[in-house]
Amino acid sequence: MSTTQTKRRSGTSSGVYWACQLLGWGGYGLGYYLAVLVPFHAAGPKQALADAAFCAAGLAGTHLLRSGMKRYGWSELPYNKLVPPLILGALLVGALQTAVLDGTLAIQGQLDWAEPRALPVVGVTVFFSGFLVALWLAIYLGVQAVRRRRAAELESLRTEVLAREAKLRSLQQQLNPHFLFNCLNGLRGMIGEDPGRARRMVTQLAELLRASLRQDACKLIPMEEEMATVNAYLELESVRLEERLRIRREIEPEVRGALVPPMLLQGLVENAVKHGIADSPGGGDLVIGGAIEGAMLRLEVKNTGMLGVKEGSGIGLANARERLRLLYGERASIELREESEGWVRAVVALPFQALETTCAS
Repeated sequence: MSTTQTKRRSGTSSGVYWACQLLGWGGYGLGYYLAVLVPFHAAGPKQALADAAFCAAGLAGTHLLRSGMKRYGWSELPYNKLVPPLILGALLVGALQTAVLDGTLAIQGQLDWAEPRALPVVGVTVFFSGFLVALWLAIYLGVQAVRRRRAAELESLRTEVLAREAKLRSLQQQLNPHFLFNCLNGLRGMIGEDPGRARRMVTQLAELLRASLRQDACKLIPMEEEMATVNAYLELESVRLEERLRIRREIEPEVRGALVPPMLLQGLVENAVKHGIADSPGGGDLVIGGAIEGAMLRLEVKNTGMLGVKEGSGIGLANARERLRLLYGERASIELREESEGWVRAVVALPFQALETTCAS
C-alpha cells in the first residue's frame, strides 16, 4: 500500500473516531438531560452547562485513555494483563468527570464546598462515571478487535492471492519450454532430410514464440489471439506432416469474442497432434470446436487415434487443469476421453467472459 493510501486511510479512521466520540458523548448528554433532568424538574441553563461539562470531561478523558492505550500497546495485551490498567483508567476518568461536574456546580453556586457532599455520594458518582467509561472501553476494544480480525483476514486473502498468482505465472511460464522442446525435437529430424522445410519451420517457430511471449503478461486473452497462436502452430506442424495432418475448424463466431487462458487451446491441439496424429503412418484428422452454452464456454479438440499413456503426454493436460483450477476454481473442467470409431476428444468447460480489454491481467 502506498504512503498516500495509508495517510488517506488513517485520516478516514481518525474522522470516524471523532464523529463517534462527539455523537456518543453528545447523545449521552442530551439523553440524560431529557430523560432525567427534565422529568425531575431539574432542567435549566445551569444544569445543562454542568451536563455539558461532564460529557466534555468524558470525551477528553476517554481520548487521553485511548492515546495511552495506543502509545503503550495495551490493546495487544492478554486479557488478564489488560483488565487491571483499564479498570484503573476508567476510575481515573470517572474521577475527572466527577471533579469537573462538582467544580461546575460549585462555580454556579449550586454546590457549597463548606458543606461537602457525603463521600458515598461522591463514590457513587465516580463509580457511575467509571461504568460509562468502561462501557466506552468495551465498545472501543470490540471495534478494534473486529478491525484487527478483518485486517488479518484481508492480509491472509492477499497472501493467498499472491501465492495463486505466483503459481499461475509459474505454470504459464512452463508452457514455452515444454512447447519449444517439442518443436525443436521435430525440427531436428527434418534438418538432414529437407533443409528447405526446416528453414520454413524455423520461421514459423520464431513467429509462434513471438506471439506466445506477448501473452506471458496476461491471465486471459481474446480467443482471436489464441486462435492465431493455434493457427501458427498448425502451420508449423503442416510443414512437417504435410497431407498427413487434416484440419477442420468448427468454432462459432461469437466464441471469438471470449476471453480464455493463453496457450490453453494450443496445448490441447499440440497434445492431439503429437500423441494422436504424428505417430500414425497415415496421419489423421483434427477438429477444433468452440461454442457458448448458457453461461459456459465449451472448447473441444478431437483427433483420430487411440488414447494411450505415453511419455510426457500428461504434462500439458496436468498444467491446463491446474491453471483452470487457479483461475476458476470448481467452475471449470477439462476432460479427455476416448470415443467410438477411433476418436479421442478433449473438452474444456469454463465460464464465458466477453472481451472487454486486450489483456485481462
